[in-house]
Amino acid sequence: MKKCDFNKGLLLFRIFHLHKIICNKANRFFSNEGMQIQVEQIPVLMVIHHLGPCSQQDIAHELLRDKSSVLRTVSSLQSAGFLKVENDSEDKRKKLVKLSAQGFWLTEKITAEVGEMDDRMFSNLSVAEKLILTELLDKCANNIEETEAINS
Repeated sequence: MKKCDFNKGLLLFRIFHLHKIICNKANRFFSNEGMQIQVEQIPVLMVIHHLGPCSQQDIAHELLRDKSSVLRTVSSLQSAGFLKVENDSEDKRKKLVKLSAQGFWLTEKITAEVGEMDDRMFSNLSVAEKLILTELLDKCANNIEETEAINS
């Protein structure tokens, strides 16, 4: 089957394509390692791992995602046993999302594995090329965020 080449050199499509490849490879890797998680769910776990218990709104704000998307991810991770949702002891109307023991174990394992995965995926780049790529991606992200702020 012929591959569709609709990107015609557009950077946006190339970045999206790279994102899809990385996510597919990472999801396969996590599955092979016995970690029942999708790459798209990891940021939610990591926010809670780093910030501690927080509301779904806090998670959405931190990840720049809509609350309904975070709700779906939290529900899925809760069903898998990685998260617990409990009432806030100070504000009974508010619910806090916390890592379960299994979720804490998973975030620790992911933290260790992601560094190795990054090294393997980008092993064809020199240290200098990785630094340049990192700087360029940061520049693009900053530009997009500033442009978005101007246009909103």
